[in-house]
Amino acid sequence: MKWDLKQEYTEVVKNNPFAAQLGIEIMEIREGYVHARVKKKKELENVYGDLHGGCLYTVADNMAGIASSTYGYYVTTVSGTIQYLRAARNTEFIFCEAEVIKHGKTIDAVHVKITDDNGLLLNTADFTFFNLRKREGA
Repeated sequence: MKWDLKQEYTEVVKNNPFAAQLGIEIMEIREGYVHARVKKKKELENVYGDLHGGCLYTVADNMAGIASSTYGYYVTTVSGTIQYLRAARNTEFIFCEAEVIKHGKTIDAVHVKITDDNGLLLNTADFTFFNLRKREGA
């Protein structure tokens, strides 16, 4: 039975207190892929008025995890790295694309890109996730 990924994962984000504080909005989702956005707001900024690096990492980690879990598994982060290429400033939203580049029996590899309103690349990130167990109904 195919489930409604967007509805399910919108609920997952909403029910995750930390992710919900960021205001992550899933725009598109399919197996192995998620595209989301976050509105730049004062509470998420650093002292310079840019989105805080911890916020950017958290968005990347959450969306990479969701992309990985679309194969029907509960997952947990094994490792993650982020490259801060440009500051997230002068933008209303940041956009996060996470794509599974290798889905395995136990480990998934996910690549993430974060851009601004104009499509300017701000960050790249790479994560690995461990597949814990199959989700019910997946």
